[in-house]
Amino acid sequence: MSGHDKAEPRSAWEVKRKIRLSAAPMHSAETGDIERILREIDGVLQVSAEGTRRAILVRYLVTKTDYQSLERTLEATGFPPANSRWERFKSNWYQNLDLTGRENAGARPSPCCSKPPRA
Repeated sequence: MSGHDKAEPRSAWEVKRKIRLSAAPMHSAETGDIERILREIDGVLQVSAEGTRRAILVRYLVTKTDYQSLERTLEATGFPPANSRWERFKSNWYQNLDLTGRENAGARPSPCCSKPPRA
């Protein structure tokens, strides 16, 4: 996991997020299952699960997936994310950042110097 913490994003659309789980500390088999499940999602680049801290570190492309999609996948596979007020706020904040990033990735470049773009 220490290598994951130090890995800097390689593109403007790549993000690192930490997802806390609501369950008790996980066993190594469960962390392996979580990592495998999340790696199967298109756009997920790296996953590292911390069993003792109930946390998952995920690096992904916002152009391909988003935070709440990762949370829904975890919920559907039996690993529900933490549901505290702070975690819900953080989930909504990250989702907003991801959707804004996806919209910006698809935006046309603006014209320079008040010149209209060529068609």
